[in-house]
Amino acid sequence: MPEPWMTEALINKAKKYNSLTREDLAEVLGVTEYKIRELRREIDKQYEWSHIDDPFLCVWDLETTGLRGDFARLLCGSVLSYPAGTIKTFRTDEICKSINQDGPLALAIRDEVERHWISSGYFSKGFDSSMLSTRLVIYGERKLASTLHIDPCWFYRGWRGLSMRSSSMKVVAKVLGLEEHKMEVDDSVWQSAHDEVFGSPAHKEAMDIIVERCESDCRVTLNIIKHCLSNRLMKSIQSYP
Repeated sequence: MPEPWMTEALINKAKKYNSLTREDLAEVLGVTEYKIRELRREIDKQYEWSHIDDPFLCVWDLETTGLRGDFARLLCGSVLSYPAGTIKTFRTDEICKSINQDGPLALAIRDEVERHWISSGYFSKGFDSSMLSTRLVIYGERKLASTLHIDPCWFYRGWRGLSMRSSSMKVVAKVLGLEEHKMEVDDSVWQSAHDEVFGSPAHKEAMDIIVERCESDCRVTLNIIKHCLSNRLMKSIQSYP
């Protein structure tokens, strides 16, 4: 929060012009030049806070029952908004009537992703985008709209960027020394999400673990994207799909 001595008039002027002269500061606050830098830092923070909820970029991820969109079903989808840092997760046991009726889940994920100016996901060009669009089309809905998109997976393949033994999220996160790594989920959890009675305590417990993994993948992907940008691995950004 801004300091008490930051008047509303000053804050509004900073938001409007994104700059203040030394004369402005002296007139409104009666401070010396010694404190001008400190004051302007506080004003800049206040200006940035007004944009914290802008739908600038999202990192999204799916968890599914399989790899083929015409046969597999969606279990959940997480969408992390940046710079707000919030995550919205949509899950089949909260939105759908059964695991085989994932249409409402697909719609909810699509609409949240499209709310952002830029979308991103790890190997999303190879899996998530086509999976979601296939599920949508099967239900007679519009596929995922084209938008500016970042898929950092490709910058860790030797012919596109860095040469690692694998461009999988698990390997990349480990090599980069990220604090959070790819979360492993036991086969029995996936099986429970498939076979347990939909909405039962055992099914919910399995879904909770899968959701945790989905949200973790979003956080890991965001940190990998930051690594790509800080090391100038990304040369351009294009629309996809």
